Amino acid sequence: MSLAESGPFTKVLMPLLLALALTACGQKSAETTEDMPPMAAFVPPPEIAEAKPSATPSATPRRYLAISHYLEVETAAEQVEPLWRQLQAKVVSLGGEVVSAELSRGDARQPTATLSLRLPPQHVPSLYALLAQGGELVNTRTDSEDKTAEVVDVDARLKNLTEARDRLRQMLAERPGKLSDVLEVQQALTETQSQLDSFTGQRKALADQTDKVKLELTLRPPRSMIERSALSPLRDAWHSMGYTASDSLAGLLTLVASLLPWLLLLIPMGLFIRRAWRKRRAAKM
Repeated sequence: MSLAESGPFTKVLMPLLLALALTACGQKSAETTEDMPPMAAFVPPPEIAEAKPSATPSATPRRYLAISHYLEVETAAEQVEPLWRQLQAKVVSLGGEVVSAELSRGDARQPTATLSLRLPPQHVPSLYALLAQGGELVNTRTDSEDKTAEVVDVDARLKNLTEARDRLRQMLAERPGKLSDVLEVQQALTETQSQLDSFTGQRKALADQTDKVKLELTLRPPRSMIERSALSPLRDAWHSMGYTASDSLAGLLTLVASLLPWLLLLIPMGLFIRRAWRKRRAAKM
């Protein structure tokens, strides 16, 4: 008897397989960007200061926002590395994560450091307080992307797949049936579990984006008046002259080095041909 005629499996398995075949597409809202004026004080943006759980449930559906802050901070040259390390330790202690960290000591007078962090919203003011102790915020930008549609879609998929997986497990436990039926149910269970694992990973990634605030920081010493003035292009051109000259000289040396083996071969050959031509000319005379 085929699966189509087996009754119990057809009534339960076929609707499950049909439900698993349906797909939906998430939507992303437009990205918004807010610029704050230079030299702004270390005051957390409104979405950070107000991101506290409400004591009473709200009738408005929750919005899932992926918020990113880009900060440029000036501090004394000797404080760049200590502040860079303090920020990393502070983020870890507050339950956040350090995504990436880079420190450049190429110029002792102008070291630079960058940090990419993720931190729970309620702890962002503590990080701002640490920055305020030894730095000055000179530039900041905030980006916000609405992930609500994606989160709702993934949550619905997870719910449906979990229910389908549980029903398939129940079928295997209570109604073994024929071997061919059991194998088909097991295959459907494997596919369902694979999809469930995939959407679980997507949901975790979305949670990292919406439950935590992304912070991109750049730490550097204050710029000099020359660097901030209209003469900075001339200063950059002056510094680039030496590099351009050395680069041209390096190109010339490379050309000479590439031609040298041929010159060592062609010069003796030319002298030999010239001597032979002179001898032939002398013999004719």
